[in-house]
Amino acid sequence: MTPGPTLLLKIPLSGTLVKIPTICSGNTCGARYWTDGKREAPMLPDEPWLRMHPETGELFWTDECEEIAQEPAWEDTESYREVQYAEEPNLDDYRRALASGFASNSEKQRYVLTRFWWAANDPVRNGDSTASQPDFRERLLQLRTLLDTANPNQRMMSAEVARQLGDFATAEELMNFQFPEGYAHAVALIKELISEKDSALHEIT
Repeated sequence: MTPGPTLLLKIPLSGTLVKIPTICSGNTCGARYWTDGKREAPMLPDEPWLRMHPETGELFWTDECEEIAQEPAWEDTESYREVQYAEEPNLDDYRRALASGFASNSEKQRYVLTRFWWAANDPVRNGDSTASQPDFRERLLQLRTLLDTANPNQRMMSAEVARQLGDFATAEELMNFQFPEGYAHAVALIKELISEKDSALHEIT
């Protein structure tokens, strides 16, 4: 992975500055993939759209910020030495974004709900047996209403939501689709899990 410049951004509402690292180039060597669509790639880290100020908790969309300056990778210029790096939101932050209307359109709502789903599943990725968030079902049903089943990727996500919620008949119906060739391995696994009435998150290996 080759890091790009660090961006100095001004958060729209408060005018507070934050730093955002960027990536110049990377690869998926050593990446792990999961049935909920999340990818963990050490050499190609995620670049979240929604981020949070680490002290104030202020949420912001990166593309709505004003870029103030850039710093070379791994360097802190004197003028911005005290500016902190933005953080990725957690489950409660995603709830806050949804409750406050901060996710103001369907695209942003879909993004936040997908990230909520992934964050709720992270304990399973880390070795716990279940995702135990009390609003897990409610949020995933909300996500399903925002997914376009004519889009192969979103259709597979919709099927995976149904499978994780134990609605295997709907999941099977959604997987009855001509997915592009590159989806074959994931399609085979998810269909197998549906046939076994398995609602758990699985790694795609």
